[in-house]
This record gives sequence, structure tokens and C-alpha cells, in this order.
Amino acid sequence: MIFTTTAHGKGIKSGTRIGLVLMLAVMAVLPVKQATAFWPFDKGKTYTITGLEKDKDTESYLQTILNNRFSQKIEAKTDKDKAYIRAYQERLAIADLQKAMKSRGYYGASVTYDDNAQDKKNGVYTISAGARTVITSIKIVPQRYAKILAKMPVKQGDALIADNVLKGQNDLFEAIQKHNCTFNLSVRNKVIMAPKSGKADLVYTIDAGKEAKFDGVTFSGMKKTKQAYLQKFVPWKEGDCFRRSKINDLREKLLSTGLFSKADVILPPDVLPDGRVPVKIEVKERALRSIRAGASYYTDEGVGVTLGWEHRNFLGNGEKFNADLSMSMLEQSLKAKLAKPYFIRDDQTLSLNTAIGREDTDAYKKIATGGGFRISRVFTKRLSGRIGADIELTQITEKSGDKKNYGLFSPQIGLGYDSRDDTLDPHRGWLLSWSTQPFIDALGESSPFIKNELSAQRYYAVHKRIVFAGRVKFGSIAGTQNNDVPATERFFAGGGGSVRGFGYQAIGPHENGDPIGGRSLFESSAETRFKITEKIGAVAFVDVGTVDKNSLPAFDNLSVGTGLGARYYTSFGPLRFDVGVPLNNKDNLNQNFQIYISIGQAF
Repeated sequence: MIFTTTAHGKGIKSGTRIGLVLMLAVMAVLPVKQATAFWPFDKGKTYTITGLEKDKDTESYLQTILNNRFSQKIEAKTDKDKAYIRAYQERLAIADLQKAMKSRGYYGASVTYDDNAQDKKNGVYTISAGARTVITSIKIVPQRYAKILAKMPVKQGDALIADNVLKGQNDLFEAIQKHNCTFNLSVRNKVIMAPKSGKADLVYTIDAGKEAKFDGVTFSGMKKTKQAYLQKFVPWKEGDCFRRSKINDLREKLLSTGLFSKADVILPPDVLPDGRVPVKIEVKERALRSIRAGASYYTDEGVGVTLGWEHRNFLGNGEKFNADLSMSMLEQSLKAKLAKPYFIRDDQTLSLNTAIGREDTDAYKKIATGGGFRISRVFTKRLSGRIGADIELTQITEKSGDKKNYGLFSPQIGLGYDSRDDTLDPHRGWLLSWSTQPFIDALGESSPFIKNELSAQRYYAVHKRIVFAGRVKFGSIAGTQNNDVPATERFFAGGGGSVRGFGYQAIGPHENGDPIGGRSLFESSAETRFKITEKIGAVAFVDVGTVDKNSLPAFDNLSVGTGLGARYYTSFGPLRFDVGVPLNNKDNLNQNFQIYISIGQAF
């Protein structure tokens, strides 16, 4: 029997403590108890495999195939039609499992199916595996590539597993391409089997074409994007060794900019007489402008509306320009930002920003305008850093009646680490951030001070429908006393993005019933997110926080809020509805619950 395939180039009080611990314990333990039977939508007929107790890897592989086959919903008008379709699926699964057994080296395997005679709710597929085919020899043609054999995942004496054979073929292709400049390259495998003896010979055949070098790159199809900007993405120089992997890298980089809907590579049919290969890339630009709108409602902040306009290729070199207008009962602002990629270095971006706005909160009134810059650098796929500076002219009127003008100059430095799988609705990964920002008041109203912030967010999916999410945030201001720090730069806590259940800025020091903020901050949140259906979800959460006048937070009087929420999942992110209640420190609160409606998770 012969098979062939080919690869080609391409201070909580004690009572509160007990309640908090119990709630966290319930949140932590409840999802772990479920596996398949906890959720109503997981109930129904189950299908299992028997006969492969000595080969757990293959048993798990086949069980996954079964789960995928029967995870599809059956849409039928009558129960009789539904039963007929399910019976048809059960027969198809036999063929699925037989094919899978062959791919794992069991070419003489047989599969039978039986319903549970008592309740008809459990179907059992019995596997009679038989002998497993083993690879007795591996050859590479031509022989000069045989040294690569030692590094391949498939070895003589291994079971004949299709995935391993194909992975070996791909690894062989990659290894040859990495160390050669061949224009055309193909790797084929051939398996010669003796079914009765359970033995197989594996042969990899390599066809390598002419050696070649890169010539120039030309781009076409652009209407706005400049040729010089696209040349920055080319990962080779003229005369470099020809590698198809570099062409693939170029194409991926172009598509990842978001500027193009396609980037087609056009190569000549053969190497030119001088040994070079010219590369042509035909691109198609996406729509470069977009508008966006959003709305929110928090009982402590009122209705909020945001409008935005974005241009993703503002000057023809990939510059991104954003203008955003935000309007709410507490804040009104207009912000603009221009980001220029490839600033001095390929991994650096320059951002220029400016803003004008006003705030009117229980703590202060503010009118301000200013601007600044950031230079951000990508160190790795997930780690980035930034430096920059801002200058802001601000008039602040505190509730005590004091009105002061500030001219704040603030250089800054920061690091960020982001391994989340999704920005609006993450299921796994980390988000870490650190920043240090000294402040100097050019108008002399405030003494110099330095502001430090550190935060961490963690997401862990314990089930495809259950996510644990947690966050911690710490802030500290050093260098001067609390009343010498402009009110807008002090720390506040409470609200939809902080400690839910408490009003906006309601946590921390107060004077005459109004919040004044502090020089230190601690916040922490824990959420369990349940996805009930594909569109509907629920959330249980606990938030804690404190603000202190000193530069380090005190933990003997933590404010605790808890609550429940609902989520409606859309194509652009989840719609959020949370209800939070405070568990303690209610003296400065106007009401005993808060409602939050917005787009995206709380964190």
C-alpha cells in the first residue's frame, strides 16, 4: 500500500471579611465542579469511546472528533426528523473514527456503535484497534539531505501517525529553505506499507530548483499610500539570498497594518538569466476613514456619549489620526492624536496629542488645555516601552472655593506587557503596566512631585464558557503634601471603572462631605464571567479599594463593593450591564446601589 503527499513553497471589618471570603470561595469553586453536566445547555445525549484504554492519546484524539461531530445543533421541525438526523450523524461518526484510527497507525481497526439500552442517553463507540503499523525505515532522496533526518519529529520504530509524517515533511521543507536559496522547492512523502506485517517504509523526496537572489520590490495598487513607506517593510536587500519565507513575512506585515485588504505576490515563472528574482506586490487599500460612536449610563455619572473620527493613513506613510469628542454630565472634552510609525527606527512610533476640556465633579471644577508627545518602542511581541512629556494649563476650583492656575510640565516613562487574546473581551493572558511621571508647575502654585502607578490584570479561562478575571492597581505620589498636589492629579476611587457600588470619586478622604482625593491608591477586583449562550452572559464580581492622604495606602479600612452583571455579546464587543452595592463605608454615599451600562468588560 503506498500513500503520497507533497509540500510546496509558501481594614475590612470581621463580618465583611467573612462575607467576602465566602463570596470569593463560591466564585472560585463553583465553575470547577462543572465539566459537562453543570450547564443546562450541555445536557443531552453523550457519546463515549471504549477499547483504547492502553492508548490514552489516541482515545483523547477520537473523543475530540466525536465531540466536534455532535456539537452541531440539529434543526428539525419534528422530534421524528430530529431523531433521524441524529441517527445519521451516529453512522457518520463511525466513518470519522475509522479514518482517525488509520491516521494514528491502526489500519486494521474496526468500530461498532451501541446505544445505552436503558435510557438511550449514552452512546458508546467500541474500538477494536488491532496491531499498530510501525515505521521500519526512513529515507531521504537525494541522500545529501540525510543529515536533517536526526532533527525530524518522526523516527524509525515510531508508530505510523499521519500528523507526525506531515510535520516531518514540513520541517524538512523549512530546514532546506532556511539554508538554501532555491527558487522552487518541493518535498513529497511516500509510505510503502505491508499491512499484514504491520510495517511501513517512509521515503521523503526533495526537488530543489535553481539558486537565486532577490532583486528589487515594486508595489502597485495604492491610491494614498506612498511607495517609500511600503519599502520600509521589505525584510531583504537586493542581492540577498532568495527565501520564500521572507516574502511571506513581507505579506503578513503589509496586511497587519490594517491598510490593505489584500497583498498579492507576483513572481516570474523562473529565475532571470542573472540569477535574480524581481518581486511585485499588488495591494488593495481598505477604506481609510471611519467614524465611531458610543454611549454609557452610570447612575453616579449620568449619561455619556462619545464620537470619534479616524484616518488610518493621514499623510500617506501609515500615520493614524484620531479626533474624539466626549460628553457627559461630569466631563466634556475634545482630543486629537497623530501617531507616526517607523519613527527613526522600525520598532518606534511617535505620537502627538492635544486636548481641551472641562470637568465638574464633587471634588473640583477644572478647565484645561494642553498637549504632549510619546515615543513608544516595541521590544518584543508583548513587551513595549514609552517615554514622553505633557504640558497642561489648568484652572482648578475646589469645593472649598480655592481657585488656582497651574502650568504643569510632566515628563514620563513607562513599560507595558500585553498577552491578552482580545482587547474588549479577553479570555486569557496578562496586562501589566508601570509608569513614573514627575510634575513641575511652571506657575509656582504647586511644589514638584512624582506620581507612580502600577497595575496588573489577569484572565484565565477554566472552561470555554467561564472566565476568571482579576486586577490590582497601586498608585503613589511623593515629594509634597496632599493639599499641595493639584486636585486633578490626586488619586480617587469609586465608580464603574474602579470600585463598583460606590459613587464616582466617593472613596477616600472627605472634607465637608466632598471628596478631596489622596496621594496613594489601592484597588483590586475579582470577576467570574459566565457565558450562558453565545449571546448572553452573566458576571459576579467583588471590588475593593482605598485612597489615603499619605504616599502609601492603608489597608485597615478597605471599601468593598459587590454585585452581579449581564452581558450581551455583539460582533464589536460585549454590552455591559452591572449593578453594584457597597458592603461598608456608606457614610458619604447618596444611595445604596449603582448601575453601569457601557460597551466592553469592566476591565
